[in-house]
Amino acid sequence: MNLIELNNISKSFTTGFWQQKKVINEINLIVKQGEFVVLRGANGAGKTTLLNIVLGLLKPDSGKVELFGYSPQNPQSKTRVGVVLQKVAVPKNLKVKELVDLLRSYYPSPLSTEEILNTVNLNGKHDAWASNLSGGQEQRLYFALALAGNPELLILDEPTRNLDRDGCSDFWNQVKSCRKKGIAILIVTNNQSDWEELNHIATRSITICDGRISEDKVINDSDSELKIVPGENQIQKHRPTRLGLLSPLFKQTWVELVQLLRNPLYLLGIFIFSSLVALCPPDKQFGKLGLLFFGGLSLLTFAIDRLGKRVASERIEGWLKLLRVTPLPPAIYLAAKILMALLVLTVSLSLVFSLGAWRMGIEETLGEWITMFLSLILGVIPFAILGLALGYLFKPKSVDSIIGLSVPLALFTCGLPLPYPKFVQDLVIYSPFYHYGQLALWSARLDYDNQLVLHLLWLIWAGCMFSFLAIWAYQRDQVIE
Repeated sequence: MNLIELNNISKSFTTGFWQQKKVINEINLIVKQGEFVVLRGANGAGKTTLLNIVLGLLKPDSGKVELFGYSPQNPQSKTRVGVVLQKVAVPKNLKVKELVDLLRSYYPSPLSTEEILNTVNLNGKHDAWASNLSGGQEQRLYFALALAGNPELLILDEPTRNLDRDGCSDFWNQVKSCRKKGIAILIVTNNQSDWEELNHIATRSITICDGRISEDKVINDSDSELKIVPGENQIQKHRPTRLGLLSPLFKQTWVELVQLLRNPLYLLGIFIFSSLVALCPPDKQFGKLGLLFFGGLSLLTFAIDRLGKRVASERIEGWLKLLRVTPLPPAIYLAAKILMALLVLTVSLSLVFSLGAWRMGIEETLGEWITMFLSLILGVIPFAILGLALGYLFKPKSVDSIIGLSVPLALFTCGLPLPYPKFVQDLVIYSPFYHYGQLALWSARLDYDNQLVLHLLWLIWAGCMFSFLAIWAYQRDQVIE
């Protein structure tokens, strides 16, 4: 089976008003098991674009791409691939060991954390913060993450940048070790010093010029000085390639929670906002309606704001790009963020209800409190998904502006008895905020429009539409910019 197979691949980008620039033009390429292929070309020749197409970060305008026999958009195609890319970043509030453990959870047969860190000479850096690593150590960390899944194919884009002489020497020793295990390699490098090593261990050199392959030549044939060593060091054949879902979901959710707990000021702000309900006047007429309104507003603000800005930041910084070259399914990534948000929202709403009930003297049965609680928590899920979609679609500053508009929109369309013109009232009922408000009123046994099933169906429909939008935005071409 060919590890990489490209058939007549072309890709263009918009460079101006209705202007298209063809970066890749009808390229055919096959990379087989055990090969070491060097991709050369001037800056802007299309090397990185070609790698992004191979990895599913970009979709070609025409042609067919296969990675281990699958479409590169299929997470299954990444289970035996390790990648080092340019312009990526890891979360700054995670430690080296935590990052390696997280990436390991994405693969069906990963290497051990100790073996990975020892291989890249990061032993002793287990508890170091990723943000405190030097440039060379950071590059070693990216190589460690590429090795996490025990790959059969390594794709390396300028892997020696930021490395000093000793770092480069260590890197090439690691590459030679990978070659002896039978791991295939596709590398892009413009570093002239790398060619001293590549001339001895690479098998092919491919040059791209003006979007086409202008040269494809053999560097070393089967008599190359670097032999694959048979036996226990060779890559495992017939190893598991199916990825379980529970392990990556649990690990991803745990890491999301850890990152949130390591941002105490943000958490403090959430809980202070929730505690403001204690300042409300003890007005029994205001009572449950005010409690529902305050609780729903705090949930909506966190669900849309926190998730939207967080995802937008991860996308711009490059963490999302790194995740997309792993087998992590988009649905798992989305679900982990939703679960983390629900946990925080549960604590926040519990605080609102307990303080509000004490301040306003509200007395309800346990069953009635549970009904109100679940209605508000479950009803906010579509809006949390909307926050994710906004984060994938827009940059952080734009997300701030959109979220700033969403709060007054929620207040305006949630069903409050405001003096709307008739045509505005007709439009309001199409707002998911309206149906969320009606669900909250039903849960508190207050006056609502007696269309509970309709409101539930509307919220489910909105959740599905926002989910499709979020997944599409997660996978779209522009996410790699």
